[in-house]
This record gives sequence, C-alpha cells and structure tokens, in this order.
Amino acid sequence: MSISLPFDVTRRAKTYAIAGVMASALILPGCSSASSDSEQRASTRTVDDYFGSVDVPAAPMRVVAADPISLALMLSLDTKPVAASFNPLALPAHVDERADGIENIAGEGGGFDPNVEAILAQDPDLIVVVAGYDGEGEEAWNKEIYDRLTASGVPTYGFAYNDGVSLDDVSNGVAAMGEVLGKQNEAAESMQALTDRMAALKQRVSDAGLADKPVSAVRLSERGEYSIRVGTGESIAFRGLGMAQPEGQQDPSAFRIDITDETLNILASADTLFVYHDEGSDAERDAISTAPLWSTLPAVQQNRVHWVSASAWNSSDPIGLGLILDDIETLLVAPAEQR
Repeated sequence: MSISLPFDVTRRAKTYAIAGVMASALILPGCSSASSDSEQRASTRTVDDYFGSVDVPAAPMRVVAADPISLALMLSLDTKPVAASFNPLALPAHVDERADGIENIAGEGGGFDPNVEAILAQDPDLIVVVAGYDGEGEEAWNKEIYDRLTASGVPTYGFAYNDGVSLDDVSNGVAAMGEVLGKQNEAAESMQALTDRMAALKQRVSDAGLADKPVSAVRLSERGEYSIRVGTGESIAFRGLGMAQPEGQQDPSAFRIDITDETLNILASADTLFVYHDEGSDAERDAISTAPLWSTLPAVQQNRVHWVSASAWNSSDPIGLGLILDDIETLLVAPAEQR
C-alpha cells in the first residue's frame, strides 16, 4: 500500500509511496503528575475496531501510529503520536513538517512493517493501525501485522481504509481515528469543513463554466514511468468539485492508467492537465515536454498545463486534499473567473 509519498496508496502494491497546527496533547511531558498519569491509563472504554471489540484508554497519552496512513490521519486531527512507522523519504511535505520529534519505529519492510520492540520501547498505551479494506474480514491484508501488534499486550485498534479513492473513504478513516482518540467532534468538524469548502468551490467551478471541461492528473516517475491518476486524491477532488474527467478515466477502482511518451495522445481529450513528478524525478519533466506527442496535446497548445507538487497531489488525507483544492482554486478556477 502506498497515503505519496509520495502517498500512492494502492491495494495492488500495498506499499506506501495523507490542515492543522501540530498539537502535542498525547505526549507525556506536560502531564501534572505520575499519579494522574496512572489514573488516566487505568481508565478504559470499549470501542469496535475492524475485528471486534477492544478496550482502549479513555484518554490515550502515548499513542503509536503503526503505519503512515494512521500518522497522516492523526496529524489531521492535531494529534501528534509519540512514534510512528513511516518511510522518511516518502512523507509528503505537509506530513513531514508536522512529524518533527516523532520517533520512527518502521521495521526493515518500511512504513507498513512496524518494529514491535521499537514500539514497546516507547511505553505506548495505544497502537493504531490500518487493518484492511472493508469487508475482508479475517482475510484482511494487514491482519498479520495487526495480530503481531495485539500480541504485544498493548491495546491495539485496527480500522478499515479503502485506499482513499473516495471522499467517503477519507471521511470514514477520519471518523475511525476520531473514535479511538476520543476526538469524535474534531473529526466530524474536520470533514464538515472539507465538505463545505468542496461544495463552495464546486459552485464556483460551475459558475465559471469549467464543469464540462475534462481535466486529467498525470504523475511522472523515474525511467519514463507515467500514469494518469484516476483513483487517488486528485480524482477525489475532481469528482467532488463536479469536474469532468475524460472518457476512460472515470472509474476510481482502476486507480491509474499507465502511459508512455508514445501513448501521450490519450491525454488529447483533456482540456486541462495537472502534472507532477516524483521526488528525484525532475528530469522527467524535460523528458515528457520534449516527447513528439506532447506538443500535439490541446492542453499544451492552449497553455493549460499546470505543474503541481507531488507531495500534495499524491496524497489523500484531509490536509493533502485541502492543498489540492488550493491549487485547483488558484490555478484553474480563479483565473477563469477573471476572464
């Protein structure tokens, strides 16, 4: 699985390639006394996680995010875990800038392979981890990790996350995180704010005459590996804003459509292109720009290609989605309104 990073969350790879001010309410320093700490740890409540009921601290103080998706969702709720499992080279900027001071407990397998011994060294009172996709049950793709974490003796909460291919996926992930952290109100307010902003921007898209002008998002990776993104944060934004996508690019379950410099003509049906390249793949911008078919694309000829940040556009957490909306508003909607 990949929440770019960049955050390329895909059920095919199951590797991790997800706005607010950082808070440190869950960090032990600042608590009044060891006695009050013990009392808080002793108080528990029962919640339903992916596999059943689990007792978790009523007021968790030392939380571990056992994968990068959980980390991004926690940070979106202004909650800073004491430790998290992630690839530091793959974190989007908006997550990285909020992750200062968080101990990285990733194992040899990367962000989705947390090191249990490193977790226990943090003296956690709660571990949160993505367990699988909706409906997988005991066959959940991350159950082995979940079982390993549960066996550590630390209360472990597993939740479903469906790759973030729809706003509902993101909303459900935020709600699950809010439930286990006791931040249900904050979770609801966060998603309501994102939904309200999307609705307001959708109206502006329509008023500006942009709704029926197809847009495509293209990711450039090393060695000329290009793809049209149809099931990631970008397409969540496009669909949520009522922006058309070209025929053949409208099924989010397809996740992506691989292309090469010899098949760029598939982009000819897009009125506007949003393009980004992975970290360390700067040369791919020049490579695709000099490909023979590139100059034949209507979006290129009409100067409607927008180069955007891979860090934000290849993520699907609430903060990343907000940044995508920022770009769409600034680069596409606002200029159209001025014409």
